[in-house]
Amino acid sequence: MVILKKIKASSLNEVLVATTIIVVVFGIAMSILSNLLRNISLRNQYEQNTVLNELMYQYQNKKLNIPYTLSDGKYKVEVVQEKSQTNKWVSFEITSKRTNKKLIKKLIANE
Repeated sequence: MVILKKIKASSLNEVLVATTIIVVVFGIAMSILSNLLRNISLRNQYEQNTVLNELMYQYQNKKLNIPYTLSDGKYKVEVVQEKSQTNKWVSFEITSKRTNKKLIKKLIANE
């Protein structure tokens, strides 16, 4: 006849504490990952803002001919002049080819 040995088991309190610790650790890890992904997305918009600011600077210093279009590996850029009833606007538009995010800035046109 085989004698069964008594196996030590965890109490309910130990299981609940361990589960709570695991949930807290995964919660912290998920918040860090979410923050990291959000910053990567904002960094991509930062590059678009830099390109638009360069084009706006060139326009303000009369070094940019309108209409202007550019299509490179990353972005599609369009600069066009628009007319409303009272003002002329210059619209700077950049679209990311990878994410299709579009960023538009407008300036009052130089006379």
